[in-house]
Amino acid sequence: MRKLLQEIAVIPGVTGSCIFDKKEGPLCKDLHQDLSEQNVQTVGIHLVRLLQMGSMAGLAISSSHFRFDRYTVIGIPLDSDSILMTICDAQANCSLVATTAAMLAADMRDDLQRDLSPTRTTEPDRDGAGSEKEDDTFIQIQLDEVEQALAGAIGPVAAVVMQDYLARWRQAGPSTSARVPELAEMLLQEIGNPELARNFSEKIKSIL
Repeated sequence: MRKLLQEIAVIPGVTGSCIFDKKEGPLCKDLHQDLSEQNVQTVGIHLVRLLQMGSMAGLAISSSHFRFDRYTVIGIPLDSDSILMTICDAQANCSLVATTAAMLAADMRDDLQRDLSPTRTTEPDRDGAGSEKEDDTFIQIQLDEVEQALAGAIGPVAAVVMQDYLARWRQAGPSTSARVPELAEMLLQEIGNPELARNFSEKIKSIL
């Protein structure tokens, strides 16, 4: 799904896009660092509620556009509780953005069934302490977030670099949340600029 979001993100004037779920918040995102999580959360909640109100009134809303002083926000429903939310500069070509997003929304709806509600379940181990069995979706979302942080440091080549390091990481052991810091440390060595390396470390603190 992240690749679909990136197809929107490359459109001129687009600041970022994400899949926003009413309960889980931003599930998968490609947002500029200037956009705060709180603002994305607030706008996303209001968009979902708007679409739900339309449904209650018998109106099948295909998309919604809100123009603010600095940004334009475009929301396209994916299901009753989630939307594709795209944030653009105020002067961006909203028609182009909305058309592209609508074309990709169908594929996102299919992917959403796998990406929603990342959860972890625990089962008691032999010592009775409980061993964590993680849903594959949760791991994938973590990896997407790490790749996004890496892209902020090294640019578009991050996707290629990520795949290379993922292959090495998976060969060294199981793909678990507990091993994501190990992957992050490997990627950190790829970033030559000390300041960008520090920024990468700061961004992934909330992921690990």
